[in-house]
Amino acid sequence: AEMARVLADSNHVPLHRLSLLVHSVSIMHKSLDSMPEDENWKALTRNSSNLRVYIMAFDVKSDDMLRILKPSIPLERIHFDSYITCVSGAVVDLITRQYDKFLTHFILMNDVIDMSGFPDLSDNRNEDPLVLLAWRCKRLSLLAVHGYTVWAHNLIAIARLRGSNLKVLEVTEESIDFDQGELADQ
Repeated sequence: AEMARVLADSNHVPLHRLSLLVHSVSIMHKSLDSMPEDENWKALTRNSSNLRVYIMAFDVKSDDMLRILKPSIPLERIHFDSYITCVSGAVVDLITRQYDKFLTHFILMNDVIDMSGFPDLSDNRNEDPLVLLAWRCKRLSLLAVHGYTVWAHNLIAIARLRGSNLKVLEVTEESIDFDQGELADQ
């Protein structure tokens, strides 16, 4: 928060890019209370109107991500990489609602070795959070998913929604799953 206040000062050169690394180890040793609040982000973007933020999160719990992601962050790129924890559909939903104006890159990697299968962000809901992300985030040009279940019909929906604007759609083969009815048809 203090860094955001200093950078928001009008006698500083406006920022264009800010890369933030959030790691579970650093969160364990430091409180999230010193993270910038929404007012800090608003002040920073007033002085740096072209600012775009890139967040890389390693093994950060979804509850912590929900505390970090403030509405006024001009988030352009986000990269989740997990070995212990998994990103929740709630975090993806929040990103979809808050950052639809700027988000261009969304990378979701899960390296958790779990023999029961990959986590499914849709949580048996009608709407898949990744499809909603592709629908709302009109500037999305890169979507990479590794180690999470992506249903084949949702993968097709994502590709159709973003069309040629989606330059990279990268999904691990093992992540793609089919409805039983689809398998019977093929």
